[in-house]
Amino acid sequence: MVLPHATDPLADGPQRYHLVVGVDYGTTYSGLSYILSRNNDPSEIIDYTEWPANTDTGHTQTGLKTPSRIAYAEDNNLTKNRWGYEVSSSLKHYSWMKLHLDNNAAPTEFDDPDLSQEIRDGIVSLGGNRSAEDITSDYLKELYNRLIWALEQKYSKPLLQVTRIKFWLTKPAIWSDEAEVKTLEAAKKAGFGTRAGDEICLILEPEAAAMATITGLSRDYASAAKPGDSIIVCDCGGGTVDLTGYLVEEKDQKLVLHESCPALGGKCGGTSVDRNLRKWMSRQYGASFDSLDEEFTGPGSEFMQSFEWNKRKFGTDQAFNDMTLGMDDVDPDDEFYEATYEKLGLTPEVMKELFDPVVKKIINLVQKQIDSVRKVRKRPVNKLFLVGGFGDSAYLQQQLAAYLEPQNIIVNIPTGRSWGAVAKGAVVRGLEMATIDTRRCRTSYGTKISRNFREGIDLEEWAWNDRFDGKQADGYMAWCVRKGAEITSETNISLPLLQTLYLSSETRIMRIGLEYCDDDEPPERVGPTVKQLGIIEVDLSDVDLTKFDQTTDRDAVNLFLEIQVMLGEQQGTIRFQCVVQDEVVGDTVINFTQHPTA
Repeated sequence: MVLPHATDPLADGPQRYHLVVGVDYGTTYSGLSYILSRNNDPSEIIDYTEWPANTDTGHTQTGLKTPSRIAYAEDNNLTKNRWGYEVSSSLKHYSWMKLHLDNNAAPTEFDDPDLSQEIRDGIVSLGGNRSAEDITSDYLKELYNRLIWALEQKYSKPLLQVTRIKFWLTKPAIWSDEAEVKTLEAAKKAGFGTRAGDEICLILEPEAAAMATITGLSRDYASAAKPGDSIIVCDCGGGTVDLTGYLVEEKDQKLVLHESCPALGGKCGGTSVDRNLRKWMSRQYGASFDSLDEEFTGPGSEFMQSFEWNKRKFGTDQAFNDMTLGMDDVDPDDEFYEATYEKLGLTPEVMKELFDPVVKKIINLVQKQIDSVRKVRKRPVNKLFLVGGFGDSAYLQQQLAAYLEPQNIIVNIPTGRSWGAVAKGAVVRGLEMATIDTRRCRTSYGTKISRNFREGIDLEEWAWNDRFDGKQADGYMAWCVRKGAEITSETNISLPLLQTLYLSSETRIMRIGLEYCDDDEPPERVGPTVKQLGIIEVDLSDVDLTKFDQTTDRDAVNLFLEIQVMLGEQQGTIRFQCVVQDEVVGDTVINFTQHPTA
């Protein structure tokens, strides 16, 4: 057994200190940050930057993040899977798989309409028999193994074995409850939080970014958040754009945030500009471009890597790079393409055409969130913090600043790169150096119910007869919590139910539908905006029903119970439990309802 020396950073005891790790799993890139829990200086948070780049030579690529790509050995005649920078465009690989985790959610008004079309057309389709959860889990497993290897190098394997790790995995603010559960399950399957004593929690990406802005990490911004500020954090990533509004206060010499209104977002991140490029190329060059393999035009290809550099340069005084791409049968007089050298040169006018539809969606998102914050807080927003990979775009920064200047809103643009803010902010949350005191429920939750029939009010087509309560009207909603309601870590909502169960029945599975509605004011009755989140199943097989009052049938009991929906769970996902006579009973799960994508 190897004993720690006095100089070892973990030598003060594994029971007292633990490691806090932020995991930023992104659509296009992913990153890791970590720190020992006894350290309360956010500037000491370590960003992991040495990523595998060449399987054969062992060479690494230095950077804050690694590509969210994986190539399977069996698909490419390899000895082992490749991931991140190891994946070349010539390999059959998977990318953008994060977007598939939320495929069943209804699209928002701000989603890129071409994303759903490209998923259907197969451009970002998963293919084969692998599910989005499986591919995500396999990629996260590579990320987890790399992290554990790095921590063993830094702290030694024996010390790491006795040191707890608390993981904070980021998630988009617009993620559905189903996508959150899928993400958490994929991470656990990959290894996160599975060692004895380890934990894993989810945190909203803009919430993590907010943690970074109100602590010592805010030195990266021209004007940091201060008590009394009403701020919006805008996280512009590769796949999603998320916005949250907060009121900043000081409590016990710590800054705390109170969420002003439900988070808002859409699938309109930096990859939407990439999709606009594909559309432009298809219009300009037709089959000359459309016939090319994904190896030459897809994510990770030399062509798209060159475009990524040009995206970053747009809005600056730097000249664009020529983009290499071999195409046949192109008009020799084409103003953009030089066939001899197989070079494509984009102009600022073309780049503006590619950027503007995406920037417009983001500006509309920002304005809608500003209006929501003003409505709730009765005070103006005075600062917007821009983070995320696409948030580094000079053109996006300029357009947002120009739009918000008349409203006296300062756009806080990082003096350096904001790429690592989300992973670092997740670590800050894990250290509890900054906290979110109250959140806002992002949707209304409820169940379908029947009411006593009201003559002259209810329609006959709604009517049915209950053997005990007589004529009833079906199709009403009982909303247990409404969109915008304040949520704390202790918030549970209760669904009181009366269930008749038969003693002679072979199965005692109770099923209750849980509905949701994204309207600001949910309707009284079931309608087109009321959708089913899923079916809550409660297994009461182990419950002794003879303890409860029997009905006149004698073979049945009336069971008064509560389904408790726990919204404030630290792990970051919706959870359920069934309570009978103040005791938790049975096994409660939810089977999510699948909704068709647009």
